[in-house]
Amino acid sequence: MQKRILILTTGNGGGHRSSSDAIKSALLELLPNADVNAYDAMEFMPGYSSNEQGYISLTSRYRLLWKVFFEITSFFKGISNLVLSKPIYKRFRRFVLDYKPDVILSVHPCFVGSVNICLKKMKLSIPFCTCIIDLVKHSYLWHDKKCEITFVPTSQMYDLLLKKGFEKEKLVHSGFPINESFNKINKNPRTEISVPNVLMVSPSLKSDKVTLDLILTTLKHNVNLTVVTGSNEKLKEYLDKKLIGTNNVTVLGYVRDMDKRLSDADVLIAKAGPNMILEAVKMCVPILITGHILGQEERNYQYIVENGYGFKCDSPKELSDALTRLFANDYELLKKTSRNEQGCNDTSGAKVVAEHLLKTLNKVPNY
Repeated sequence: MQKRILILTTGNGGGHRSSSDAIKSALLELLPNADVNAYDAMEFMPGYSSNEQGYISLTSRYRLLWKVFFEITSFFKGISNLVLSKPIYKRFRRFVLDYKPDVILSVHPCFVGSVNICLKKMKLSIPFCTCIIDLVKHSYLWHDKKCEITFVPTSQMYDLLLKKGFEKEKLVHSGFPINESFNKINKNPRTEISVPNVLMVSPSLKSDKVTLDLILTTLKHNVNLTVVTGSNEKLKEYLDKKLIGTNNVTVLGYVRDMDKRLSDADVLIAKAGPNMILEAVKMCVPILITGHILGQEERNYQYIVENGYGFKCDSPKELSDALTRLFANDYELLKKTSRNEQGCNDTSGAKVVAEHLLKTLNKVPNY
């Protein structure tokens, strides 16, 4: 019989969707005839709209409100999961009974404990796993010892969860799930760099003017700059107006060829989104972190700095200083940073997760 694998993700783009797509691709590589459904779990919520502008507003315009929400739901994990399970139960039950998955994987913290509550209420024993896609600080909503397997991106998080009482047999240091398209064929740094290619992706959430200041600071150096604003249409319109006639800069909106953009880049300037910075690490592109979402992203710079993959830049001046250091002495520090990234063991999570999921398929759920 064809095996059915349900991945609970969110949105049409962004980090959760990127991770679920990477895992789906890895699963189909290993088991081509599998039915893998990467489903937007927010569809279980009444009145949900797939428009992600609300999330963008929360994490940019109302940053402190988002942080308070993040911290409260994390601290009161049990209550949060119970509250979340209530509105999703009917739609989740209907979907699961119709699709009949052989195994379920969640890549979103809101659909871990809440989903386990729903499965228990339905008296179903479907193997349920979770894949944590935060790097350093993460919501406790990810933590559910009832999960068949909890996949974690780093050895530090693996050790942390062991200390919190997770069973070793149910914990896997998988690495971060990144699509194999982010795989530089020649990982050796370029030996000849005439004009560095700098890729900037949503570098700040504070204001459009802060982003503009970071762009103008970067352009003070001899670089070719490409700026990707993603789903933030307002930011793109603002930059298009402010940068009219400015040389050596291209502003793009949402792109679907980020692997190609990173392959061409010598440096990435970005906020501390885990998918973006790990994709850059996998492509051996040094990273300058200039912003973060309050809450889950605010300590991700530690992973980059401590491993020698890049630098944290809290101001345009620090950004300029970092670029100067990277480009000095025939790009010596840039090349060294790129070599450091070659040794990263945390960017092959998709394949590891897929392999473990396939091992659970012999556990037949009771519908």
